[in-house]
Order: sequence, then C-alpha cells, then structure tokens
Amino acid sequence: MKSSVLFATLLISFSSFCQITVTSSDFPDGGDTVLVSVTNDFEYDYVSSGADYDWNYDALNMTEQRIDTFFDIDAASITYQLIFNNGWFDPDYQADYYTPLLNFAFPETDLVPIANPVGFTKIESDKVEIIGVGLEISGVEVPIKNEIIDIEYELPMNYGDTWESNSFFEVDLNPAFDGILRRHQERISEVDGWGEVTTPFGTFEVIRTKASLDFTDSLRISFGEITTWIELPTPSQVVYSWWAKDQKIPVLQVIAQDVGGTETITSVEYKDRYLGDVSIAESSNVQPDINLYPVPATDFINIVSTSEIQNVEIYSLTGAITTQNIWSAETGVLNVSQLVPGSYLIHITQVDGVFIEQIIIE
Repeated sequence: MKSSVLFATLLISFSSFCQITVTSSDFPDGGDTVLVSVTNDFEYDYVSSGADYDWNYDALNMTEQRIDTFFDIDAASITYQLIFNNGWFDPDYQADYYTPLLNFAFPETDLVPIANPVGFTKIESDKVEIIGVGLEISGVEVPIKNEIIDIEYELPMNYGDTWESNSFFEVDLNPAFDGILRRHQERISEVDGWGEVTTPFGTFEVIRTKASLDFTDSLRISFGEITTWIELPTPSQVVYSWWAKDQKIPVLQVIAQDVGGTETITSVEYKDRYLGDVSIAESSNVQPDINLYPVPATDFINIVSTSEIQNVEIYSLTGAITTQNIWSAETGVLNVSQLVPGSYLIHITQVDGVFIEQIIIE
C-alpha cells in the first residue's frame, strides 16, 4: 500500500512538471486575432534556457498594445490570391493565412523601394512553412514565392528537437527600379528549453524555441551595358519564442539582431489581455475610413464606410470572440441588442484593411 501511494505521488509530481508537446493545433487559423503587448524592458536575461527552467518576467512594463490578425487567405487581394490561393494547380503554395511581417528584416539600403511586407503561411501536421511574402514596390503589390520554401517549425515540437531550413526568393523590381532583389536565408532552429514562463498575462507551461536567421541579400543593377550584383548588408536575427498549448502565438517572443556574434534586443512582445489605459493599434497595412454611431449604443450601431465591408465581429476585452454574423450589409446596421452592457472591441474587415475600435454598450 505504501509503495502504491508513493508511486502515485511520484507520478502526479512528474506529470505536473513534464514538458509539453506543441502541435499544429496550437497555431492560428485564418481569421484568428490575438492581443499583444509590447515592452521596452530589454535588460532582462532572455537568453538563458534549459530543462525544467523557470523564466520569470512578471514585472514587464507594457508600453503599447495591438491586435494581430491572421487574415484568411480568401480576404487577400486578387493579386495575392492568384499566387497563394490556388490549391488545385499549385498546392505547395496554398496558404492558410497571411499576416503583416512587423519584424521583417529589410536590406539596409535606400535603393530598394519596398514596403508593407506580409508573410503567407501554410500549416501541415508535420511543419509550418512560410511559402512566400508580399511586398509593395512603389505602391504596387507584388507576390513573391519562396522558390525554396522556409520551414519555420517542424512538428510536433519537443525539447531537444533541431531543424535547419534554407530558403530563397527573387523579385524583379521593374518598372519601379531597374534591378532584381535576391534573398538567400538560412534558418537554424532548436527547442532549447522547457518549463514555466511568467508574464503579466499569467504563468504557462512552455517549450522555448531559438531560431537563428542569416540573410544573404543582393541586388542586380545595371550601369549602361554593364550589369553587376551588389551585396546588401542585412543584420542576422535571433528569435526566442515561448510556446504554450492552445495560445495560437508564442506567449512571449524576443527578437535580437546578431552583429558579429553580439546580440542586441530589438523587440519584446507577449500575449496579453486588453488594458484600457492605452490605445490599440491594428497590424494591418491600411486603416479604413469608417464612422460608427451612436456610441455608446443600446440596440443598434450604424456603420458608414467608404469601402465594402466583408465581415463584422465583436470581441470581449480579453480577445475572445463574443458574436458574429450580426451585421446587415443591406441596412448598414449592427445589432448589439443581445450584448451584456460593457466595453467591447469591434473588428471590421474590408478588402483594403481592418478597422478595430473599442465600443461601449449600455
């Protein structure tokens, strides 16, 4: 009897502290949104890791918040859908969603007129792939396939896993610029820790991944009849991500530039709940022109927009969806009569962007 009790106690203790496994179900789906807090607290030790590790960052000071949207590929422009939503003829490049690349490593040159990068992601049971990017070149959307696809994560992820991925793309910058931009990327990744991480959002059982990204960027330019390739300096990146079950994004992510073996932190972000003392920014490329009235509202909200509205959703301040399909395109009216009085986030999707604003229901 004593042996059985001891065994049961050890089993419970072991199961409470064993590492998690991250699978494809722990990543976002098209249409998902998450709320992210940004901090400038770069002085913490974000590098140390290991087995059964305790990372404590509960004192992080949030400086701003935003809502990240993983746009369903059907919501992309026709230009992007022709390349990344054509599964019948090109299944390797059928994206599940796209999202703005806020930490995209641009080449350090003013010669390349590119802006507003977005990444197209494909999720399978055994891997997460970045199949391509979209760039605005002189204001024109240009879809770019990764001719060699970037494997961001190999799945399922467990402590001690490692993988490498070499990817490549090339884009013709004409007619905006007489040149060709070429990128070779080397990704070396490992699951270098597991344990518990604490942020202002809470405490989570996690595994920690480290990805080292090295970029070789070059630009082909012409001087009369002479054509030459110029190497563009792009700092390497190191990305530390703490993954928990069912959270869709890392509960904490730290990005550093690696220059000559010295890491300099450039970004610290963590999943969070809405905090009312700051404004919320949306990570889409365009902020549509939309007017809502009356606010505060009781039964109905009128929505006036200069662009066609595709979808309207209401979220609680924790980021959980509260209701959808309550928008009437014919009348331009949103029915909020069934909502409990309080504060919510309205999420309006259009062909040219996403609008997010806090509303009050009385």
